[in-house]
Formats: sequence, C-alpha cells, structure tokens
Amino acid sequence: MRFFFILILLIIIIYPVNVVFSQDVNSYNDNLENWNHNIKLASDYLENAEKELKNGNEIDACIQQRKAADYGIKATNSLIKAFKESGSTEDLSNIEAGLNKWKELRDFC
Repeated sequence: MRFFFILILLIIIIYPVNVVFSQDVNSYNDNLENWNHNIKLASDYLENAEKELKNGNEIDACIQQRKAADYGIKATNSLIKAFKESGSTEDLSNIEAGLNKWKELRDFC
C-alpha cells in the first residue's frame, strides 16, 4: 500500500513538470517556425520591391517594402521570443538592432 501511495505521489508531482516542459518546447519550436516562415516571406517581398524599383515602379516597390518589413518584424519578434524561452538572453542587442532596421525600412516609404 505504501508503494502505491508513493507511486501516485510521484505521478502527481512529475506529470505537471513534463506538461510544462513540453509546452515550453512546443512554444520554442512554434516561434522558430514562425521566424523561418516570416523571414522567407520578408525576403521574397524585398526581392519583389527591388524588381519593382528597377522597373521604375516606386509606389509598388514601396508597397512591397512595407510588406517585407511587416513580415521581418513578425519574424524578428518570434526569434526574440524563442531566444527568451531557451534562456539565451545574454545579448539580444544585435537582434533588437535588426528589429529596429525592419521598422526603419517599413517607415521609410
């Protein structure tokens, strides 16, 4: 009976820890997936903006640039969250500087 009680107690203690750890890993992975998806879209929109600018379509280039910046901001915010969730928050200054560059790019047009 005592063994059964200890086993139940261990299950009650360990199960929530595993659930929390699993949620942290899932959130981390979700943020990395968001980073990869959004940074790809941002890159595609920047390429389109460059093409439009070369073709002399400044307004369309600006629209593409703003879309790129919006996706770049989303991507960078996801990356910052992933770094924070992993505990790697020692020096986020480069990433935050990149976030500011995306904001400047968005506001430039």
